[in-house]
Amino acid sequence: MLQTETKSSLYASKLIQQTNYSALSSLPKTYIRQVQAEGEIFMAAPQKCANIWKEFRRNDFTQVQIPYKTALQVFDACKDDIYSMLKINSGKDFFDLFDQDNDGYLNEDEQILVFSIIKEKMQQVANLLLQIQQYVPFKQLMKSIRNLEENICEYQDVLRKKIYKSEIATYKEIGLEKLDDFYEKYYNQFQNFEQSKQTRIQTQIIQQQEEMNQLEEKLSKNTEFLKVKPKRKLKDLQTQEKLVSLDERVEEAMDFRRELKNMEKKEQERVASEQKKRIERQKDELERKHQKQTEQLKAKLIEQEHKLIIQLKKEYNVLLKQIGLHNNEIERIQSSAMQSAIRKGEKEGELKRMKERTRIQNFIIGDAKSTLISPRIQQQNATTYEDTSSSSYRQPLTSSKSERAMHDIKTLIHKQNYTQFYIKKKYGADLPVNYQPEPYKVQGDNHERIEKILSVKKKNPHDILPSLTELYDIDMKQQNLGYTQKSEQELIQERLKKKQYILEKLEESTH
Repeated sequence: MLQTETKSSLYASKLIQQTNYSALSSLPKTYIRQVQAEGEIFMAAPQKCANIWKEFRRNDFTQVQIPYKTALQVFDACKDDIYSMLKINSGKDFFDLFDQDNDGYLNEDEQILVFSIIKEKMQQVANLLLQIQQYVPFKQLMKSIRNLEENICEYQDVLRKKIYKSEIATYKEIGLEKLDDFYEKYYNQFQNFEQSKQTRIQTQIIQQQEEMNQLEEKLSKNTEFLKVKPKRKLKDLQTQEKLVSLDERVEEAMDFRRELKNMEKKEQERVASEQKKRIERQKDELERKHQKQTEQLKAKLIEQEHKLIIQLKKEYNVLLKQIGLHNNEIERIQSSAMQSAIRKGEKEGELKRMKERTRIQNFIIGDAKSTLISPRIQQQNATTYEDTSSSSYRQPLTSSKSERAMHDIKTLIHKQNYTQFYIKKKYGADLPVNYQPEPYKVQGDNHERIEKILSVKKKNPHDILPSLTELYDIDMKQQNLGYTQKSEQELIQERLKKKQYILEKLEESTH
């Protein structure tokens, strides 16, 4: 095909240089038949591309990028169609050509690239049909090109919607992750509060018990019994009894003894009763003090718990608003990018053809005017057109038709004359020294804003696979790198438990 196109540029330049249309007869009939055959093959290109697209989607089980093995399955299923249009007879060559970033996957842009290259080759064949004056096949092929452009526009829209749907799902997952983190944070805070609460209560109980023991120890001492003294009248009667007995006044002494005997018994009972009441009174006062301290502590703990619940409810309401904060922004950016890509797919190809058609028309008009001025100028213009109308640079013939076809496709990809939709983008990657902003960023579709919002997505604990050397420190002690030994079901049950606990606390705040 490349050899044919190289020859075609020479034949086309010769045709336009001639004022006599009989120059067409100078072309080899084999060349004309070959161009016509290529045109007939590409007439059915939209249907063949539709078959390739169906195979892409049928083998795309995970709804993500297409790996090497899947690409080989697609190639094997559509081998005849791919070979007829691209002249590639190997699935490996097919994958290597279109895997532009060499990551082992055909991403969304690389899948669309397959159809864009086919469209570019159709355009080349259409130009050749026009040059050999095959106007009816040319018109039919141009109709097929426009049909394929519409299909490509639909294909990229399907892939773009799939990415956008996954972005919305990711954004919702980020919201659920924030809620899970919120539940875990306040679950731990309430657990710590409960532990602190129990610790403070136990500490107070121990302290009160120590105070009660100290009081009992104090009340059990002999000095405490001396604090309640008998009446002074008892002392006076005892003194008078001693004085009367010294004067041998027996009857009076016996009277004092009888009176003292009853009084001493009553006074002893009174002193014992006073001592008991005094002890009980001090114990009651200490118990009332302890009860008051307990009530104050409980009130403080309830107040702290209420403050924590109020803070919980406040942050919960703020978080619910934050979770959906960027949802409308993401949908707006996605909708804008989608509409822009559709407009680009519908108009860019036609605009490029109009530009090329205008360029050729200007050359033809200029060439016609030059014939009135000087044949020499005409010769110079003919040389200029030959240089500008050549669709590919000259190259030595390679060893096989497949290699020539691959070289031709690489040339088309390198020129980047096809419509690029920039479906798959990356944000925050390490930029090379010679980095230049990509066209989609220059155009400002703001998709990097979405990528920045989604960059906070956490990894699944089971997806973290550290290297063996990172598992242990210098002392061969195992390090915690964020991975977990729990199963997925255990993690889900643990999250549900924390969520239920926090929701119960939120319900308590409403009552």
